[in-house]
Amino acid sequence: MANNSRKTHKKLSIQNQVIYGALRSLTREVGSKLKRASFSSIIRESDDYGVALVSSDHTLIAEAETTPLQMGPLANYCRGVCNVLAQNRTAINSRGIYLHNDPYQGASHSPDIAAIAPIFLDDELFAFIGTAAHHLDIGAAVPGTCIVEAHDAFSEGIRLLAYPVELSGKYLINNWQFLHDNVRMPEIVIGDLKAQVAACHFGKNRFYEIVKRYGKHNLKNAINTLMEVTAERMCERIREIPNGVYHAEGFLDGYTDRNQANIKIAVTLKVHDATISVDLTGSAPQLDHAPINMPFYGTTDMAILLTLRTLLLPESEYPDLPHNSGLYQPITIYAPKGTIVNPNFPAPTIGRFCGGQMLANLIVKALAPVLPRTVCAGCSSTKAITFSGLKKSGKPWVYMDITEGAYGGSFGQDGLDAVDILYANTKNNPIEDIENHYPLRVERYELREKSAGAGKWRGGFGPIRETRLLEDGFVSIEGDGFLHPAWGINGGKPGKTSGVQLIMPNTKTKAKTKAKILPSKLNNLHVKSKTVVRDLCPAGGGYGNPKFRDKKLILKDHEDGLV
Repeated sequence: MANNSRKTHKKLSIQNQVIYGALRSLTREVGSKLKRASFSSIIRESDDYGVALVSSDHTLIAEAETTPLQMGPLANYCRGVCNVLAQNRTAINSRGIYLHNDPYQGASHSPDIAAIAPIFLDDELFAFIGTAAHHLDIGAAVPGTCIVEAHDAFSEGIRLLAYPVELSGKYLINNWQFLHDNVRMPEIVIGDLKAQVAACHFGKNRFYEIVKRYGKHNLKNAINTLMEVTAERMCERIREIPNGVYHAEGFLDGYTDRNQANIKIAVTLKVHDATISVDLTGSAPQLDHAPINMPFYGTTDMAILLTLRTLLLPESEYPDLPHNSGLYQPITIYAPKGTIVNPNFPAPTIGRFCGGQMLANLIVKALAPVLPRTVCAGCSSTKAITFSGLKKSGKPWVYMDITEGAYGGSFGQDGLDAVDILYANTKNNPIEDIENHYPLRVERYELREKSAGAGKWRGGFGPIRETRLLEDGFVSIEGDGFLHPAWGINGGKPGKTSGVQLIMPNTKTKAKTKAKILPSKLNNLHVKSKTVVRDLCPAGGGYGNPKFRDKKLILKDHEDGLV
């Protein structure tokens, strides 16, 4: 039986709506500046970045719509910067800009570096403007950011804790030089970081224009009201869910070669009136020397909160609902310390998206019995393959290929094909961009036949992609779903698992040799020129019994050569 569906009717005044529109537009403009000024394809093409306005007490005011896993964490980055400065007994500089990437101080993982700029009004800290972006290299043990053999947090690359690059408006050349000297591709990495800093400057100036237009008092009142309204909307939606306890669990591949396979994640949601409590008790202990642990702030919390926001208040039904911390006020999360979902320092965390995707998937699975027309079947996992090497000039090159999977089927529609999913959802990198910048050639890129989970509404098809190295180089893999498929629900079948194969050329016959199957975690494997990496992307699970599938849909899949 559903909860009391009493609804509140607090509405935003026209002025408050206009103010929120200005704040949201500000974050979008900052994001556009960052994207256009960036050097790497992971920002420029894949949109792996975030922009947010955060209050002085570290609550989210507004943010740009970018890759979901970058939406939300910036409030905790700001809290981390303030905590570090307080621990060092250092006052925050009103005209300073700080870089921050510590996963145990609010960052999602170390390659996601934030640039944080405080905003002062009348000599008082009022807010922050922050940008965060994934960087291709942070000086770790191996090129790129697929460090699947990381021993601890220190082996994952440079740790930046409220690291100043500008103070009192002055450029700190020595601090920039330190960064330049400790990454493999300084032109790209430093270029991206400076794009973030420049975008923050733009954001501060735009914010001061908004303050001048509406006044500090009106702006503060509007922000508080916006928080209240979004919290009320979330409470209203939660009340429509029957009170009860809902549970789901799943398993990560882990490391099959070191007796650390089948890593359990357990999710229990308790719905009571207008609140949801999420308990992760039962999840596996942390892995001390394996970097698939998930920082609580930035990964565990965001995977849960963003998924619940998407399920309960989807953009399609609430297109103008402000995106701020009010959305998360009715939700509490408990994750036991020392587990994979809340590790103790210095456990490594750089591969945290493997578990983050599973956690988001499990939230959907747990609520399937009470939201049957809202949820989808199991979605595929995400995978990153890093290609790297040395140019003839001796300079390193690194390319990170974040490959797609597919959504599970849902009530009334098949799963989306060949897309990144849930809270990751980065964009595809164009082949023209890859081949123009790196010694790589993409020779095959198409949907993977017979991979989707069967159902009344089938799962989506993952793609298959073959990339040839034109020079000797290295390959690393950071992925999941090689052992465990995306599940079907309500009688649907699971999708095909993921996989990567290595096809080495036969120098005598010029023919391809038999494909070598690679594990889901691979650290910097040396490969020869002309070797092909075949990426078998996973597929989504099916929804509903396949025998009830519309014959026209079956025929269409046959005509398309997919089944």
